[in-house]
Amino acid sequence: MNPDETPRHVSPSTDSSDEVRLAAVQEELAVGVRKTETGSVRVRKVVHEEMQPVSMRLSTEQVEVSRVPVNRAVDERTEPRHEGDTLIIPVFEYVPVVRMQLTLKEEVHVRTIHTQEDVVRQVLLNSEELIVERRDGPDGEWKPDRSSE
Repeated sequence: MNPDETPRHVSPSTDSSDEVRLAAVQEELAVGVRKTETGSVRVRKVVHEEMQPVSMRLSTEQVEVSRVPVNRAVDERTEPRHEGDTLIIPVFEYVPVVRMQLTLKEEVHVRTIHTQEDVVRQVLLNSEELIVERRDGPDGEWKPDRSSE
């Protein structure tokens, strides 16, 4: 028989004519989808807290107020004025004399003092770290994922 020929089955018959029967075979394929867990990935976030020294410059401002008696007669009022880092605010009053006279009773001196100081304070710093882990199959052991580092 030639390999290119289809095999024929000949069955004996009681009939005088030769009857040839061919068997035809047909395969059918059923295709489906099935979910299979082959592994898992999990990501965890860990927050680390650590006390760290932090250098900073603190600025302070203080105000000193002092009253300076003057008791001097003046002809007219004057406005507050600055002398260096001191603000001088004149305080006037009328004093009865044979005639009314404007007298500079006192001056209030307001001086501003600026200071700066470098200090180190302990502060709480937070840092976050993500941990990526993988496992093979549904029951495998969790292992660090090196590809995400």
